[in-house]
Amino acid sequence: MKNYAALIMDLKKSRAYSVEDRNSIQNYILSVIQYLNIVFSLAVIREVEFSAGDEMQGLFSSPEAAYLYFRMFRMIVFPVETRAGIGVGVWNVKIEHASTTAQDGPVYHNARHAIEHAKNAQGYPALLYSETKNDVFLNTPINTPFVLTSKHSEYQNELMLMLELLYPINFQQVVDDSKINLIFELVTSKDKLNYYTNYKKRRAFKKYPFVMAQSANLEPFPIEAANNQEDFYVAAGKKRGMTTQLSEILNISRQSIEKTFKTANIYEARNSTIAALLLMDKYL
Repeated sequence: MKNYAALIMDLKKSRAYSVEDRNSIQNYILSVIQYLNIVFSLAVIREVEFSAGDEMQGLFSSPEAAYLYFRMFRMIVFPVETRAGIGVGVWNVKIEHASTTAQDGPVYHNARHAIEHAKNAQGYPALLYSETKNDVFLNTPINTPFVLTSKHSEYQNELMLMLELLYPINFQQVVDDSKINLIFELVTSKDKLNYYTNYKKRRAFKKYPFVMAQSANLEPFPIEAANNQEDFYVAAGKKRGMTTQLSEILNISRQSIEKTFKTANIYEARNSTIAALLLMDKYL
């Protein structure tokens, strides 16, 4: 039987937020998953939706799609901390024309197993469980990009996200690149939410990338990880002209962007993401 991938996500320390902030964050996240369901529509079997409290779940055609969905989600909702469980397995309780919360099977049980363990796994914001011996070898590379970017500031995260919208990492076309600009519109709306505006006010930067580029028309140049031709090490996450293009969009020096990329491990995180996708494809 065909294997699918279930994704369960939730918010870390959600009870630490004020009632006002929690409501604001949840309303924003509702918009985020609605937009991402469109961007990932080619791979979404059952759309991601809130299932209980701060928890969300959905069903995907592949673990790579679920992983990329969580990765994008994590960048968009930053600095809100999130975690995820990705379950790989059979979907054998199928309720036609019903949402993800009505479905069941080993794929969902495995996702539940993964996120329950992620709650206590330091340094592993996402865990994958497929009931195979490969899981122990996959979970570290899957989390390497998250560890590399765990100390990001909002400015660094926005710069990485903008680079992702310009050069989205894809895998077997699970991302609909023609819909990527929807994310740009979504992220600019964050500044209307008190939680995010207050967070930014406490930081030193006066202008953030998505404020400086509000009128930009971003044309994506996707990077298809499945077509990786490198046989020694992965370097496809970095393309010539990336920083020059961002410099022109943001009207800041290329050297400044390069410095931020180096400090924030952005190239390393992107290359690690591609490596993780290739490993999942090989061993799942």
